[in-house]
Amino acid sequence: MEHNITLKDRSNLIVSGVEHIYSFSDKKVEVKTSAGEMVIEGENLDMSKLSIDEKVINVDGTINAIIYSKERKTQESFFKKVFK
Repeated sequence: MEHNITLKDRSNLIVSGVEHIYSFSDKKVEVKTSAGEMVIEGENLDMSKLSIDEKVINVDGTINAIIYSKERKTQESFFKKVFK
């Protein structure tokens, strides 16, 4: 799946290649894309469009940062770590 981002005037962000939405608030959006984990930070964020079929989201508001990070790893339980 192809991944693209389009940012217009720091107020409208279109992200394609979205595979999963971890969380969404008016200050932060955390998603998994085909290119890796992405965090969008800003103010008054609102998801104006969500298309699961097209794997596209539109985020409106003031966009302050777009950050890519490594894949989330599943956490080992406390007991598995202790009894290795």
